[in-house]
Amino acid sequence: MSPRIPLAFPTLPLLAALLAPPLARAAPPPSEVTFLDGGRPVTAERLGAPALDARGRALTPIRLRHGARSFRASIDPTAVVRLDPGGEAALARRGLRLVEPLMPSIGLWLVEDAEGHDDGLALAARLASPEARAEGVRDAVPNLYVHMERRGEPFIPDDPRFSGQWYFDEARMRMTEAWGLTQGDPGTTVVVIDSGCDFTHPDLQGKLDPGLDVVDGDDDASYDPAFSGAEHGTACAGIIGAATNNGVGIAGACPECRLRCVRMLSDEAAPLSAPIKAFDFALQTGAAVVSNSWGYVDPIPVPATLRDAIDHVFDSGRGGKGAVVVFAAGNDDRELGPEELNAVRGVLTIGAINQFDDKTFFTNYGASLDLVAPIGTLTTDIVGPGGLDPSDYTTNFGGTSSACPVAAGVAALVASAAPEKTSAEIVDLLVATARPAPYASPDEAGHDVVFGHGIVDPVAALTEALGGLEPAPNPPDPSAEEDAGCACRAGQASTPPSMSNLFYGVLLAGLVLRRRARR
Repeated sequence: MSPRIPLAFPTLPLLAALLAPPLARAAPPPSEVTFLDGGRPVTAERLGAPALDARGRALTPIRLRHGARSFRASIDPTAVVRLDPGGEAALARRGLRLVEPLMPSIGLWLVEDAEGHDDGLALAARLASPEARAEGVRDAVPNLYVHMERRGEPFIPDDPRFSGQWYFDEARMRMTEAWGLTQGDPGTTVVVIDSGCDFTHPDLQGKLDPGLDVVDGDDDASYDPAFSGAEHGTACAGIIGAATNNGVGIAGACPECRLRCVRMLSDEAAPLSAPIKAFDFALQTGAAVVSNSWGYVDPIPVPATLRDAIDHVFDSGRGGKGAVVVFAAGNDDRELGPEELNAVRGVLTIGAINQFDDKTFFTNYGASLDLVAPIGTLTTDIVGPGGLDPSDYTTNFGGTSSACPVAAGVAALVASAAPEKTSAEIVDLLVATARPAPYASPDEAGHDVVFGHGIVDPVAALTEALGGLEPAPNPPDPSAEEDAGCACRAGQASTPPSMSNLFYGVLLAGLVLRRRARR
């Protein structure tokens, strides 16, 4: 008989542990959450676990649903929150803390969970409660990371008329005549939100004031040579304000105006906080005009916090007179939706036309399109071989990206000529004095879905801004004369010069009522 082996009984602590009920594990975050974006319910679904991006940020992929539309984004541990005065206490009671100010003048802050448990989506859902709203939390959305794109050149033009700055010539923009009225003012600043700028370019060296980098979070607004669209911001800045009458390169639309660049575009998704910081920079620096040749890759509804930031700059920038916020319409040949960036009240949306005053094949259109401008094909390029052309200038810039800075430069001329005018008054003036597009079929309000209210006309706008002096008539368009037998051209009679002041005055009065309640 084999010897009995004594049983080893567990000690009391171990026994208690074995008999105790299993410890409750932290519940995983729900896969689907609803939050409010400016009072609009948005449903978000987590698509996976957080993963590190190229910059070492832990981002969680999500899918957002706005009604019947959906798009993908990513989130980090933060949320963009708008607070009433005193709302900070409501955050503290909920275990949240302020990370950094985004646009504190209207209460926009970046917020995170003090214990690090919840991500931005969970925070937005928590702060959507009626209790939080009653305690001063007006809005809370995840710090959404969404891919942006430059409103760039979808084709390489090969028509010889695209060489030189034809978009400023006497048949279209009459810029030399406009510069006879004003060449701008060094007190007028245009902020270019884009890919950063080449501060060494000989046509920009003396025109650029300090900027901002919302990608790396510093004050160096220089372009990143690794970015696939590194030259984009430099090209836009050159059209707006390249040094003029200096015996070098090209002329800028507003020769005496100052420029500031914001580096925001990169090959990575940008958080919602990035454009808010960019617009706050325009607010803090007193910009008269903000030029935006960018947009979201997907036609997403604009987050309410970004909409509010844009509207605040439009209403309260430039010392309370407001800044003109110009956006490119985009290059997808599609209709713009009523909830997109271009439909924001404070945005002036610019489409693109070609050298024949006709629509380009790529420009977007719709009810939110305000004006059109010719594409600015010749402009400044990154110095050296890193740009589009080793000559430091390119003739291949285009898309609505290049039409937007043409219009932004004209807006800066008007702001210089009439600095007492508000941003809403400048926008209404630009609309009222626009040159009729020869191929447009405007509705009763004078708006065409493809050409908006017409083609930006700097001479007419400046003449009106400076007191309504009679402008010189537009010279005939040679291409229109060649096609004089075409009904589509022959039916577009130009306004007699003697009627111009009456036309501008009547149209301006009507459009002030029609605009998207800009004031």
